[in-house]
Amino acid sequence: MNSLPPVPIVSLTPELAERLRGQALDVLSYLVKTNSATTYFKESDALQQFRAALNLADGGNQIDALDHSVEELFEVYHNSIGLSVYEDYLPVISRFFEPTCSKSSVENLMAPGLPIFIAHSSGTSGGAAKYFPKYRHPDHMSRATTETVRLADPRSKNGTGKNCIMISLAYRQVVTPLDEDGDIAKHIPVCLLTSGLGRIENNMPVERDAFSATLKVPNYSSPAAVSFISHYKSFLFMHALFALVEPKLETINTIFTTSFRDLCRTVDDHWEDLVHCVETGVIPDIDGIEAVKDNLQRFLQPNPGRAEELRRIGKATDTPGWFKQIWPQLRAILANASGPFATVIPEIRHYIGPEVSLQTLAIGSSEAFLAVAYDPRDLNLYKLVGSDDVIEFLPVDDPEESKYLAQSWNVESGKKYEVVLTTRDGFWRYRLGDVVEIAGFDPRDGQPLIRYIERRNMHIRLANEVTTETQLRQVVDATSDLFGGVSEFCVSPDYRQAVARYAFIVELQGNAGENISVVPDALHDQLQKHNENYLKDSRMGKIGVPCVRVVRPGTFGDFREWKVKTKGTASGQVKVPVVIWGEADRAWLEERVMYDI
Repeated sequence: MNSLPPVPIVSLTPELAERLRGQALDVLSYLVKTNSATTYFKESDALQQFRAALNLADGGNQIDALDHSVEELFEVYHNSIGLSVYEDYLPVISRFFEPTCSKSSVENLMAPGLPIFIAHSSGTSGGAAKYFPKYRHPDHMSRATTETVRLADPRSKNGTGKNCIMISLAYRQVVTPLDEDGDIAKHIPVCLLTSGLGRIENNMPVERDAFSATLKVPNYSSPAAVSFISHYKSFLFMHALFALVEPKLETINTIFTTSFRDLCRTVDDHWEDLVHCVETGVIPDIDGIEAVKDNLQRFLQPNPGRAEELRRIGKATDTPGWFKQIWPQLRAILANASGPFATVIPEIRHYIGPEVSLQTLAIGSSEAFLAVAYDPRDLNLYKLVGSDDVIEFLPVDDPEESKYLAQSWNVESGKKYEVVLTTRDGFWRYRLGDVVEIAGFDPRDGQPLIRYIERRNMHIRLANEVTTETQLRQVVDATSDLFGGVSEFCVSPDYRQAVARYAFIVELQGNAGENISVVPDALHDQLQKHNENYLKDSRMGKIGVPCVRVVRPGTFGDFREWKVKTKGTASGQVKVPVVIWGEADRAWLEERVMYDI
């Protein structure tokens, strides 16, 4: 474990505040100079006032030198650019997806040059995917990305350990802009952010996928071919298989705790089959691996000795720390464990035991890397990285207007804000939609420390109440013991009775608790306690006592697999929103309900 960080401070010294201010102004100056050459900067109505204030003619050339000081530039920026959302950029970004994409129409579109890949969102809020072109930037503007990639692939302490890194290299499509001669100017994959970064880190452009699928990164337990499997359960099975071959496995990186939980269940459910594969060295015929099976087989040799070792250990699922018996050198699980991903932690702890640390790496999104973990002992404490993008804060209790934005040097400890980004990749004062709480400041450089709270508009409303994602998690946490332990859950509206009510769709960790019959009333009491309007409306008969719908074990893992199949999302990075509104999603989950409470 790295040395522990210093205790946060609750307010900034004038020197630290000035340091943060100087850094933000330098980043803004770089972004304006660099991105002033882009189509979006020159043509966007949202930036017209900004261009005019800087004395830039519409459609002019890139700024070589600003006539304004950085302080004046920030003042103009602050006063002339409003808040933006994804729909403001969609008309421009959609040029990448026209039937014929010409290089001239997309070069220098959002940032200079052509993107190296286009990140698509994984749909946390359950809506349609959004697309974010990602460009190559100089090292001094890529520190957050570089630090996160470094943390995601830790070096072995003794030089021989292996990492199981569950990254997908799959893509939705490849955008191929044509030059003036009709030739392909570049192959641009449309993929998850982690997929694009994984390709860059390991030098695996899409044109060389056939070759890349034959490779194995030396310190990875799985060959690269596993990362090309789109079928979610087969993706999990193969990562589990190649991890079991490695007695010296040290870390497992699954991006999210929910994916690690699915990996645990895979080892649990397919133990005998997996050990048999280790013994015989034969890759089984399972769905979705046909294109890479030969490449997988190349790296799996018969290993009867390791199989015998695994059989001696046995399927000790009732013993806490079973995975530590399988992999004695296992020291860390790397996965985002904050916010909605915290629910599965008790189940994960059962598999890994007390000696293996669970570490969260960063708050990242398709738009940008926002922050990196600050203290390994605290799974929801992050430090902002202010070197790559301009990060601003919209107080959640203030009107949703840019004039109310706070800066990194004047945010207040204990206060909640929505994050607003001006990015290297051409987005200006973009509302990220994530709400964080300021938890203090790093005394070394003044950077704000944050805790992730929730998605701003992730809520359920049946009457006059608005119950947020955070409140829903709190009421489930408060009643988890009555359930017998909640593995995962989501909430949807239930209109089967005359009075509408919340339906808590729940997957249990094990057997139902002895007092599970009282859970609906307990949830109702907790909702009334956490939400004054819920209390009022329920007393007026507008909202009924919640129903609890227990789904069969493995349902949420199956749900992720179904989303991969139907939405084209990459394996291993499917998020289940806390509130489910879509009819198709609700119907799919309801088909798997075992019983109602």
